[in-house]
Amino acid sequence: MPKKTGKDYKGMNKESLKKELLAQRKLLFESNFKHKMGQLKESHLLKETRKNIARIKTEIESNGR
Repeated sequence: MPKKTGKDYKGMNKESLKKELLAQRKLLFESNFKHKMGQLKESHLLKETRKNIARIKTEIESNGR
């Protein structure tokens, strides 16, 4: 999965941003669980997912103004 940037989220409407936010939160939850169990091979995904969540929240906030 290629790394997403803020530009990838700029063209999305609010509904699709919310769906993406839910998907990223679910991915973070599952990755955290796997990390705690010692089954996660790519631990860099935790940091990347948290950054994606922040990018989406920022875009949602800027769309609301």
